[in-house]
Order: sequence, then C-alpha cells, then structure tokens
Amino acid sequence: MPLFFASISWLASALLMPAGAPCLAPDSVPVTFEVHAPLLSPDSLVWVAGSPSAWGPWKPDGFALAYSGNHAWTGTTWMQHPQTFEYKFTLGRWENEATDDDGYPRANAVAPTQAGGIMLRDTVAAWLQGGPPPRRLIGQVTGEVAHWPGWSWAGLADRDVWVWTPPGYAEMPELFCDVLVMHDGRNVFDPATSNFGVDWGVDEVMDSLIRSGQTRPTIVVAADCTDARADEYAPGAGGEAYMDWLVNGLLPWIRKHYRVHEGPLHTTVAGASMGGLISFMLAERHPETFGAAICMSPAFQYKGLDWPAAVASRPWPSDVGFIYIDNGGVGLEEVLQPGVEAMVQVLSDKGLGTSNMTVAFFPDARHFEADWGARFGDAHQATAAARARRLAERH
Repeated sequence: MPLFFASISWLASALLMPAGAPCLAPDSVPVTFEVHAPLLSPDSLVWVAGSPSAWGPWKPDGFALAYSGNHAWTGTTWMQHPQTFEYKFTLGRWENEATDDDGYPRANAVAPTQAGGIMLRDTVAAWLQGGPPPRRLIGQVTGEVAHWPGWSWAGLADRDVWVWTPPGYAEMPELFCDVLVMHDGRNVFDPATSNFGVDWGVDEVMDSLIRSGQTRPTIVVAADCTDARADEYAPGAGGEAYMDWLVNGLLPWIRKHYRVHEGPLHTTVAGASMGGLISFMLAERHPETFGAAICMSPAFQYKGLDWPAAVASRPWPSDVGFIYIDNGGVGLEEVLQPGVEAMVQVLSDKGLGTSNMTVAFFPDARHFEADWGARFGDAHQATAAARARRLAERH
C-alpha cells in the first residue's frame, strides 16, 4: 500500500546557537520551524505536534511557535541527533489541525535531524474547523470478510471480530485452512473501519500469496481492540483475560464454525506495537496453541515496561515455536528500537537462532498501518518457511 507524506519545503542549513540557549548535550542540534498561514490573524497560536518525547509525544499543543510577522510563525527547538521524527501543525487542538488542499488532515510529515541544524518551512492554507475530521479512505476490502459483533468474555470489554476467508473457500468444501489471528481488528482489512482511513491490507497480501501458490490457504481472524487496549495487550489482569479469551473462547469457536487445521503448526498470531507485545506473550505462554508469532514494532520497553528483563529472568520454554520481530526507524519506532534490541539479545542468549527467530529492520518505516502492511507479506512468509521446516522434520 502506498505511503503518503505531507507536502513540505525544508531547507537544511547551518544554524548558529541563539543567545541565551540552554546548556545542552553535545549531540543536541537545533530544529527551526517556519509556518506561513495567510488566513490566520496575528494573535493566533500555532503549535507543532509530533513524535519527539519532549512534545508529549503527539500532544496537539506540543511545541509553540511565535508570530514573527508577515503571516509567519516560527520557533526553534533542540533535539538529540541523529533521529528521524514525525510532525504536524495544529492550532492547539486536533479539531484544528492543518489540512491539505482537499480539506483532509495532512499525513505526518517526516524529517531527519542534521548535524548543523535544520529549518523546516511550510505553508498552511486551511485548518480543521472543529468536529470530527473528514476521512480519506485509502484501499478497499478484497475477498470475503464476515463480521461477528458483540463478543463478551470475563474481564474484557465487548468487541467485534472479523474473519477473512481465502479464495476458493466457499466453492471447495474439502478445503481446510491454517489460521492467522490478528489484533486491532478494525485496522486489518477495511479502510472504512480503520482508525486513520488506512488499513494493513492483509486481505490483499494474503489473497496474492495464496493465489500465487506461495502460501497455504489461510483464514485470518481479526479481533478488535477496545478503549482498554493498553491493559489488554500488556502484562497484567487485562492481558491475562485477553489471552484466555483468544485461546479458550475465540479459537475454539473458529474451529467449530470454520474448516481449519488444528495445532500450533497451523496457527500464527500477529500484531504491531502493543499488539506485537501480546503476540510475543501468546507465543511464549501458549506454545500448544500458537506455533509462530509476528511481532512488528513491538513495545517491549515502553512507559516503564521492561519485558526483555522479565523474559531474561526465567527459563525459555523449549516448545515455543517461531518468533518474527521487526521494527522501523522513524518517529516512535526509534523509541522502541532499544527494547527490540534488548529482547533480541535476551533470546539469543537463550539459544534462539535463525531456525526459530527472524529479526528485520526497516530504517524508513513509520509506526503506521500502511508501513506494517507493506512488509506483512515478508513477515508471513518467514513464519510459513519455519512451519514448513518443522513439518518436514516430522516426516
């Protein structure tokens, strides 16, 4: 799926440290913003929101710009170098963020720091005027997707489930399929239900792989998230209840109502960010159910959580299947990278190698559905190859 970036004009230049600048670490560099907004009055407040932790991250009023005359707002902040960050412009609220020429919220702009500093210039002709923003939908639904609403389980909020069936499933009653379980279900298949109007496109990816004979027929089960996502996809009572529901509630129902192969060699779990974390936990805690886990941009170390340390403190189960871990290099991905590296080191110390673990890095990838979808085919094929090796070993 294509990536869309805000239209910006930016100029790298050697900038002198202004008088009165704070005492900063040697690896800090200046980043200057200059925004031209011809429709705003001089007393308007313009802000930069973005991925740097000093701005929230992603608080709509993260970094304030000051009016500098001639319909321009400017400001200089200092950032650790090197890093690549994402940003948007707002009037202090997400209901008043900058829009493109068609009136839609802009995609995140992306910029790298530079050793001599950097100036980012932009012109904003329009802003959202409050209320829900219009949504530009990118993509479509490919194949057959069944919607099963209103799932309940002890300790969890109710949620919906979507099930994608592969080409030929309805026409071939003898066809039995593998199972791929995914989190954040609203973002998996349909741009109309996704949070940002862009889905992963897993339906397109799997349809192409199956039709070309590159992978086995697979049913994709997409379980939705709730407002309690941060608790349900993490260690603790919420995560325990969510894992219990997947293993003892949802999957038995899927096996009863769909033609699927049973057993860990035919069942994979996949997710990104917190979904990557809970996928890893499911593979470790329930190897009798999940033979592989796809952990994209996993939040192994985030907001006080140190899951690599927890894994290091206990024996690694000998029957855990295949683990796929990857991460990008832009914005929040940079924040998560130390945790990814720490987990990979822990797993390597426990004896995992290329036969049961794949690690990939995508330096230009963002923490975003389109980026995860763009590499999902490679991730799935890594787990499929590992499964094929294990099946061959059994024969």
